[in-house]
Amino acid sequence: MTSDQNSKTPKNLTRRSFLKASSAAVAAGAAGSFALAGCTPKEEPRTTAVEPLDSDVTQKFSFCGICSANCAMVAEIDDNGRAVQLKGNPDDQVAQGKLCVKGYAALKDLYDPDRLKYPMKRTNPEKGPGVDPGWTKISWEEAYKLTADEFNKARENHGPESIAFFSRGHPWMNRLREAIGTPNHIQHHSTCFTTYTAIWRACVGTGNRPFMLDVANSNYLLSFGWDMPSKAKNMSARDYVQALQKGAKSVVVDPKLTVTATLANEWVPIKPGTDLAFMLAMINVILDEDLYDHEFVNNYTQGIEELREAVKEYTPSWAEDKTDVPAGTIYRISREFATNKPALIPNHKRDAGGPNHVNSWRAAFTILILNSLVGSMDREGGQIIGRTPSFDVSFNSLFPAPDMPSMRTDRIDGFEKHPIIGPTRRGDFSTVTDAILTEKPYPLKAALVRKHNVLAFPDAVKSTEALKKLDFLAVIDIWPSEMVQMADVVFPESYFLETWGMGNRSYFAMYPQIALREPIIEPLHDTKGYGGIIEGIAQEMGLGHYFANVSGGRLRDEQLKSVGSSWEELTNSPNGLWSDEKPFTPRTSWPTDSGKIELYSNKLKEAGYDPLPYWQPKREMPSDDYPFYMIISRPGMHKMSQTQNNYLMLQEYPENFVIMNTDKAHDMGISHGQELYVESRAGKIKLKAHLTNGIRPDCVCVEHGFGHWSQKLSLAYQRGANEGDLIPRINIQEMLEIKDPGAGSAMNDFCVRVYKA
Repeated sequence: MTSDQNSKTPKNLTRRSFLKASSAAVAAGAAGSFALAGCTPKEEPRTTAVEPLDSDVTQKFSFCGICSANCAMVAEIDDNGRAVQLKGNPDDQVAQGKLCVKGYAALKDLYDPDRLKYPMKRTNPEKGPGVDPGWTKISWEEAYKLTADEFNKARENHGPESIAFFSRGHPWMNRLREAIGTPNHIQHHSTCFTTYTAIWRACVGTGNRPFMLDVANSNYLLSFGWDMPSKAKNMSARDYVQALQKGAKSVVVDPKLTVTATLANEWVPIKPGTDLAFMLAMINVILDEDLYDHEFVNNYTQGIEELREAVKEYTPSWAEDKTDVPAGTIYRISREFATNKPALIPNHKRDAGGPNHVNSWRAAFTILILNSLVGSMDREGGQIIGRTPSFDVSFNSLFPAPDMPSMRTDRIDGFEKHPIIGPTRRGDFSTVTDAILTEKPYPLKAALVRKHNVLAFPDAVKSTEALKKLDFLAVIDIWPSEMVQMADVVFPESYFLETWGMGNRSYFAMYPQIALREPIIEPLHDTKGYGGIIEGIAQEMGLGHYFANVSGGRLRDEQLKSVGSSWEELTNSPNGLWSDEKPFTPRTSWPTDSGKIELYSNKLKEAGYDPLPYWQPKREMPSDDYPFYMIISRPGMHKMSQTQNNYLMLQEYPENFVIMNTDKAHDMGISHGQELYVESRAGKIKLKAHLTNGIRPDCVCVEHGFGHWSQKLSLAYQRGANEGDLIPRINIQEMLEIKDPGAGSAMNDFCVRVYKA
């Protein structure tokens, strides 16, 4: 959270002393207890596990399950069998011996007394905020049977497509969904990073999460809303500080003074939703002044001449009017970026290229182009294609399924209508609400939800109403979230520290590496893993034959054997890791039709989208009724809406606020700490004001993750408000009219008014 104290640098501080002090601050704020020494370059890899605190503890290996970085960790267990400490694994290229604040605090989650402890069924048919579900404890067998009976009833009476799965991808879940015959698998990616995925699928030939960055070796970092050092991404905070210590220049373009910006050489407070204009003007300057990397562009890209023609009108003077950034600043930054290699525009999920505005996919496109123009694609100091293990064995190849039933191709959320992103099957949080309420294209009657909370949906109030319309809802979770309170049957899942597994290094993978996850303690409660829960439901539905001989342990072993190892070898590893360390060799070809990075995308053109990132304004502009741009951010000590019940995290950040510009607030008669209403065309919330000079006067910011109404979350209950209540939802037709190949939810593309409560 910004404050007046960190919005200006005292004149008596040198850059060196400021960097040293600020490095310690970002380390404390973004990664718990790791101090400045923890941000220095890593020494040669160790070959044994870290030393335990004392001789009375046992060490076990795991990797963090809180975010997708999956930092490898070492757990220490005392002689009473209680886990007492988590530390980063020093041989893991992601963790490098450190964890973020959330990783260090995971033991509080493990031992949280509010955790779900056994299966339950609802006895009160009424649902919604303030309603007691009337939970009663049931056996696992009864939970499986109740769910199976309701799923079979929906399938027989309304067709298999009347059942939906809301879950991250998982092979056991995919098998059950396909055995049922429903196309409806819906994930959160439309609110997260789907715009990036679409661009990379179309222009680079790779998809998923293109967020591996060699920040530490960059010489010039130009950040458009990228704020990972303050979001507790361990490797981002560490590598950013290392880059600055080595003399890299950092420029942050963001409407809000973030922690990343406080460490930077320069903060450029751009108008929200106009990053695209700034970057188009940069492309114009770099091409017009012949500053691009000719060797890289000529050998590894195609479409430079089409791009040159497309950006002729996008001069810095043109962009100044759109962005509020002086043309001279855009010229200077463009030249600096092109002439200080390796240069990098880092990206991660909800920055300028994430699904924030209707033009964000174009911003993702321009980021890809700019990193290509300076030769920073899959080059040291640039954006890297992760070197992950190449398994020759998949779930389906090892466990072939019996013939699957045919299924409808039209989905409840209309996701199949997007030819670039549709094949990923990730689904759309924004469109599913209206589809359920209107029963178009068909009724949805039952659903299984795993660790997806209704607070994360756009227009969360209306999404809650949509879920109430379902005949049956089963929820798999660890804590009694709001989604759990809407459930008819609840399945308690084991916490990641109680489970077996293995995980690729992906967020930072300069070479193939796999981390072991072993249970650091036996499950504390009557919980099960996700795969086991899915198999239990399948058996009761009469679909058990689809899981005959399926084994997670066998899958792991065969996958490891395909890369020259084994499950036995990994579990006996002295550091809990399998590594195939080798020198980094830059990529010289790309998995596209041309074999090159496509600056002009034929795939986008063939799918009906612009093949180049032409200018497009954001959807909503300030008006008399709604005069402020809305910004949604996330505090570094929390993971979405999952950690507000963690006692340690709650002490650090107990609630969210309306973050406003101090001078603007005073002009409106608003004082620090005063209760305010924030209202959009979708809804209204009430929060306290937090005033700072580190935000544009025409913007307000609310941080995500708060506003819990589940009374079973004893610490998080009724702290702050859910900014999702303000986000307008989008129906399928509106989504198609936006013509976003990533089908993003435009999470920040609306305006608000603020007034005293």
